[in-house]
Formats: sequence, structure tokens, C-alpha cells
Amino acid sequence: MMMMMAPPSATSTTQHLVYGNSSENPKESSVSTTLCLSSCEDRKKRKRNHDDPPKVSCSQSDNKLTRKERKTKRLRSLSSEERETDEWYGVSTELTLFKDPWILKKVLTTSDLGPLSRLLLHTRPIEDHIIKYLNKEDQIKVHEGLGITVDVYDHDTDSTFQLLLKRWTTLNGYVLNGGWRMYFVRKRCLRKGDKIGLLWDRFASRLHFRVLSRAQEP
Repeated sequence: MMMMMAPPSATSTTQHLVYGNSSENPKESSVSTTLCLSSCEDRKKRKRNHDDPPKVSCSQSDNKLTRKERKTKRLRSLSSEERETDEWYGVSTELTLFKDPWILKKVLTTSDLGPLSRLLLHTRPIEDHIIKYLNKEDQIKVHEGLGITVDVYDHDTDSTFQLLLKRWTTLNGYVLNGGWRMYFVRKRCLRKGDKIGLLWDRFASRLHFRVLSRAQEP
């Protein structure tokens, strides 16, 4: 068998291998040595992808949100337990969409401003929002009437005073005394009809105080 190789053509980079006495079609036996320098991706497909419109997100970027909108978005993403912790920790005075931070409220009466120097508080709110967060030893002291000393932070004057929290068995309630008349009634010029708010910060173990509204002039 005799094999001949055709000389390479000057105008083509395709070489043909021709086999003697072979019935094969030379075109079927051709081997291409042409290099493909461009992407093998289909041109029609590439063009179609190029013409596709860019994907646009409909969600607003956090950078374009206001401070209040970012805070609202973050709070909505929290679970109920995380949200409660976030609201209680640090005590924020900013407007919240979820709850009024001043849970314990009272309109002052004549007995709250008298010489006995004590603020009378109802039993159920105090037990739900203060007593249950105290340790066992302090709970026993409060219930037995011995009382415990608590820090009371006045938001309006940015000052802290110490008062005594204890159970008043004869009135079936709780009282704050030991300086209530000196530090709050006189210092804040409290009068009958003034509305105050209290909040127990269980993380810092202290009470927060604020005058919410003043009684109207007679």
C-alpha cells in the first residue's frame, strides 16, 4: 500500500491525508489545523444575552433609607423575644412603634405628696414588672417589709437617687420611700394630679422615673 501526503496549500491551513487505493472521501478524512481564537459560544446566543435587559432589584437600598426607616426595618426582622430585649435594654426615649416604655403610670394623689414621704404603688403592676425580676433574697426582703434599696434615675434632670422599695401590708400594696418627698416631691415640684411614669430596667437593676404630664392650673 502506498501513502501519499499532499503538499500544504499556500492559501489554506487545512491538510488532507490521502490513502492509496482508499475509497474514503478525502473530505471526510480531512483534519483541520485552523485555530479558534474567539469564544466557542454560539454567536446568536451571545448576542441574545447581550440584548437581555439588566436585572433590576425592586428592594430599596439601605443606604437610601432614613435613620427611622432603618430602625423600623431592623425591628421588624427581630423575633418577639429579641424585640422585647431590644426595647428594654438601655431604655430608649425615642418614639417606638411597638409599646409605650412607661408601663407603670400613676396620677399623684394627696397621700403621695404628704409628710409620710412615700409613693403608693398598686400590687399587680409592681409584681409583674419589678418583683419577678429580683433575685430570691431581695424578693423575700421586699415581701417581709424590710425592703431593698433601689437606684431611681430621673430622666428629666439626668440624676440618680436611692429609694427604698418595700411591701406595705396594711394597704396591700408597695411603696417607695426613704427620700421620695425630698428628692422628687420637692425637687420636681410635684403636685396633685401630676402624671408620672416608672420603668424597671432589669438589665441594670434600676428604676426609671419621668413626669409625663402636669396637672392643669386651678
